[in-house]
Amino acid sequence: MAAGVAFKDEGNKLFKSGEYLKAAAAYTKAIKAEPENHVYYSNRSQAFLKLSKVTKAIEDADHCIQLSPEFVKGYHRKATALHALGDEARTAEAVEVLLGALEAGIDKENDLVRLGITIKGKAFVKLADARRKGVEPEEPAPAPVPAPAPAPAPAPAPAASAAAPKPSGGAAGPTKHLYELDPEEFAGAMIKDVFNQLLTEQKVPTICYLQPPRPKPGSKEEPGLAGIGIEHAFNTPATLGNCADFIRKHVVEHSSQSAMVIVRKSQVGFPCVWKDKPPGVWKFGKDDGIFMQLEAKGGARAMFFTQLKKGPKGALSFGETEQIDVNEFGLFPRIYQ
Repeated sequence: MAAGVAFKDEGNKLFKSGEYLKAAAAYTKAIKAEPENHVYYSNRSQAFLKLSKVTKAIEDADHCIQLSPEFVKGYHRKATALHALGDEARTAEAVEVLLGALEAGIDKENDLVRLGITIKGKAFVKLADARRKGVEPEEPAPAPVPAPAPAPAPAPAPAASAAAPKPSGGAAGPTKHLYELDPEEFAGAMIKDVFNQLLTEQKVPTICYLQPPRPKPGSKEEPGLAGIGIEHAFNTPATLGNCADFIRKHVVEHSSQSAMVIVRKSQVGFPCVWKDKPPGVWKFGKDDGIFMQLEAKGGARAMFFTQLKKGPKGALSFGETEQIDVNEFGLFPRIYQ
C-alpha cells in the first residue's frame, strides 16, 4: 500500500461524516507522504471549499491539474471554487476553465458539462459545442427593449418567522465570509451548496450545517463551516432527540451562529409532518423533495421545501424552492433555546 493511502482513506471517512477540518488535516498528511499524488490535492481542495477556504481550494486544484492534466476532477474542483467566490469575473473564469478542459477532450462522462450548466445555465451547452468544434458561438439577436413597467405594489410582510434566503454575494458586492452572513444569507448559501451536490453528484446529504462564529480579536485563523452527518436522526423519536441534544451541545461549544438542517423527504421515517394534513395545507402530494430547516440565535426559524424531479434517464433535478410554515412542518426540534 502506498504511503499516503491510509491518510486518504481516513480523510474520506471524515469528509463523509461532515468533519471537513479533520478531513483536510488527513489529506495534508497524505500529501506529505506522497507529494506527487494528484488525488490528494483534489480531495483537500474539496475539503477546503467546504470550510469556505476558497483561495486554498483553488491552489490545491491548480496543483492537482499541474500534476495530472488529464484528471477531470482537478478542473471540476477549480471551477467550483472559482464560482463559489460569487464574483462575476471569477465565474467567467470558472466557465473558461471548463471550456478549456472540454476543448482538450478531457470530459468523457460529461461531469464538466453538468457543472457548466449549473454555473451558466443552458447557454453553457452552446458554448461547449462551439468550443469542441473550434468555432465561435452564435450571438443571439438583441431583444427589443420593453416599455417601462409600472411601479410595483408594496410587497406584503412575510408570514414566516424568518425571511426567504438571500444570496450571499455576487456581482452586486464583494463575497462575504460565512461568518459575516445573516441567517437568511447563510441559508441561501447552504441551499445553493445542496443544489450543486444534487446536480453534480446526484445525491442529497442528510446533514446539519453550522455557521461559524466570527473570529476572535487577534486571531489569524478563519473559522470554517462545520457539517454534522445526521443520517439516523429521522428514524425514531429517540434518535431524533439524541441528535438534537448533540447538535445543541456542539452549537454551544463552538459558538455556531445558526444551523441549517437538510434531509430528503424519502429519508424521513419520523416525524412524517406532511401526513394527515387537511387539503391545501400540504400542497406537494406524494412528491419527493428536500426539507431545509433554518435555526438561528434569538429563536428565528424558517422552513423550505424543494420538489425533486426525475428526467427521462432518471437524473435528478429540482423545482422551485418554497417557504413553508415551520410551526406546521418543522422536522427538527429547536436548537437555540
